[in-house]
Amino acid sequence: MEVTGLRNPCVQIDAFQDGLLKQVVGRDEAGNLVRRAGVMSVVRTGGVVRPGDVIKVELPGEPHRPLDRV
Repeated sequence: MEVTGLRNPCVQIDAFQDGLLKQVVGRDEAGNLVRRAGVMSVVRTGGVVRPGDVIKVELPGEPHRPLDRV
């Protein structure tokens, strides 16, 4: 998987647990929108993932830059 951007969490997330959207979207002290969930990704290599499988996270090379909304 490659994370390619940020997504806005939507009301569908409340289908998992009522009130969850309010927990993952908020505002900072300056009133700016803060997203705590929601990413877009693409599958680079297909396959089966099972509980207990090791997942390795690799950051891209520097300079790091913030993800854009997609």
